[in-house]
Amino acid sequence: MRNIRIYTLFLASFWLVACASSSPSVPAGTPCVAASFSVVDSFPGARRGRCDVRGADHVRLTILPEDTGYINPSPWYAFKIVPTQAGRATVTLNYKVGKHRYEPKMSFDGLAWTSIDATQVTISNNEKQASINVMLDTRTVWISAQELITPPIYDRWNNAIAAQYDVQLSQLGLSLRQQPIHVLRSESDSPDVLFLVGRQHPPEVSGAFAFFAFFEALMADTDTANAFRDRFDIVAIPMLNPDGVIGGNWRHNSGGTDLNRDWGPFTQPETQLIRDLLDDMDATGQSIRLFLDFHSTRRNVFYTQDDDNPTRPPRFTRTWLANAKPRVPFYDFANDENPTDKVGVSKNYMYSRYNIPASTYEVGDETDRNAVQRAAAMFADELMKLMLQPDLFE
Repeated sequence: MRNIRIYTLFLASFWLVACASSSPSVPAGTPCVAASFSVVDSFPGARRGRCDVRGADHVRLTILPEDTGYINPSPWYAFKIVPTQAGRATVTLNYKVGKHRYEPKMSFDGLAWTSIDATQVTISNNEKQASINVMLDTRTVWISAQELITPPIYDRWNNAIAAQYDVQLSQLGLSLRQQPIHVLRSESDSPDVLFLVGRQHPPEVSGAFAFFAFFEALMADTDTANAFRDRFDIVAIPMLNPDGVIGGNWRHNSGGTDLNRDWGPFTQPETQLIRDLLDDMDATGQSIRLFLDFHSTRRNVFYTQDDDNPTRPPRFTRTWLANAKPRVPFYDFANDENPTDKVGVSKNYMYSRYNIPASTYEVGDETDRNAVQRAAAMFADELMKLMLQPDLFE
């Protein structure tokens, strides 16, 4: 009897191993078909990796970055679940590099997003795996690390801004993969400039929400904003890295380069556009007075210059953020003043070139989006008020 039990256990183990070894596995770019749904990644911003079917309602995705160079741990994923019948889907994210970082979001149209309830997400103790459970009806479900804000959405926003306000929208140039990069400029003849840049790093979507709201506040029909646009030219590049956004990259452009480490070297077409724009502005006598670069990280923080790196005007950023703080009690943030010796970072390059206040405006990955936008409008309002003070830039 004991021998029969051992033999039965052996057969069961053999069957499990055989099933596991023969489970379908498909590479990125190929639909992954389970019993009642398929997982696809054929859309801008997608990143799914290899897909292994682990059971009738269970697939495992291998999450990898875009290349083998150094990558900041920002493990992006985005895919669609296309059901053939109602039921349940379990998708396990298997991180080969980095750990689970982004709380998964879901959408039924790729436009309106909600966070997936934490009770539907199981994260391993070492955070190298995360399993997402989704109840399916007949609708396609998008699942993504963050909301998908891809070039078509930027195009709609750019065109709406240009139609609504006195803003010139033009193509600054092309990315490495020949995607257009646009620049917005206020209709001002002022030689003094506020310069804004966004989306150097593809996954940093919360920073994009701040960028949109900040720029819209600069364009608002208020006494402060109207006076500001009379006094300053506004130059804004909403998305510097369209290739990375389209490719679902964690960090780099399509040339395997972190664009925010390439200011100064200017080895990439995208940053070369920045170099040429700055050279043109210098040649025409314009003076950049302040620079902001919008990003995302794990918390709300501004990276700014410390006292060993004085700016013109002095202590501007410290004063600006102190003035704004009482107006944003719902938005906890820090002012992280630090040296400017990190080579290639945009704010350090702009400080070194112009000796101006230059800040990296970082928004927490999971900060409430309404709070992000409300705070950005108030930061913009306080910035304009401070920059409008008489003789500040004399």
